[in-house]
Amino acid sequence: MTAASLAEHWELMVSAALLGTDRRDPPEPLAGPFADSFADSFADSFADPFADLAADWPQPTASSRLLQHVAAVASARRAGLMPAAPTSLLDPPEFDQRPATLAPATFSWQRIATQWPVLEDEWLLAVVANGWRAAPELAVPLLSRHRSDATRHARALLAVGPLGPWLIALSPRLASSARLQPSAEAVATLPELAIVPELVPLLSAQPRQVARTVGAAVENGSFTNAHKGVLVNFIARVHPLALPALAHSLDSVHPDSAAIGLAFALADLAHLRLRALTELAPVQSAHSYPESP
Repeated sequence: MTAASLAEHWELMVSAALLGTDRRDPPEPLAGPFADSFADSFADSFADPFADLAADWPQPTASSRLLQHVAAVASARRAGLMPAAPTSLLDPPEFDQRPATLAPATFSWQRIATQWPVLEDEWLLAVVANGWRAAPELAVPLLSRHRSDATRHARALLAVGPLGPWLIALSPRLASSARLQPSAEAVATLPELAIVPELVPLLSAQPRQVARTVGAAVENGSFTNAHKGVLVNFIARVHPLALPALAHSLDSVHPDSAAIGLAFALADLAHLRLRALTELAPVQSAHSYPESP
């Protein structure tokens, strides 16, 4: 069997597969000497290979016989390929001495990205400010997610570290698509969120006052689902020390309250923000963590 006849036979199988075995019968398994494709000393061993396979393991339907035949021919075609020349090894990215964020922080980012994106700016800034680098598995999702936002893309690059430019050199699609470059101040500053005037004093109030005021307003119906957007912004910017008490207060809203769904959602946001900031607490010592690979 020559290489040409094997290729022609493959085309017949492709045609049968495209049309379906109900409309076209698959070609009969090839029989005959295989010596043209292999050394003469192996000719006897490779005589009638596909016909022998079909006889040794008969299939009940035309479609299953075609699949069996395709697998055999594909194996024969691959066996005739020579390995390509070895490619040169890629130079690794520059060394980053910062420890990578741990698995819990990675999970928290995934929840933030899918459920509470209002927290992502703070997450990225906490990574950079507290001496971490984003775990390598987050590099591509972060860069691709923020391609159209120059400021957030720059934050992602700071969090990812030298791995970011290295990945962009390999895949330019990960670069920012924005034309204007953000200022260093904009990149390092947490963006402002719209918060109603009556909640602004609570941003820096005592934790108990924050928890008591917001929890009671949700439970008695002063805040409804119509206020969810501004309440989400408030919880995303309230002082972190107020988060434990605030989360507890929202968790304690009576189940019969008309705003129990709102309370549940806001409590989830408060818990997630508190957990994310705790996971990204400042790195105490680089010696406490394994070195970067």
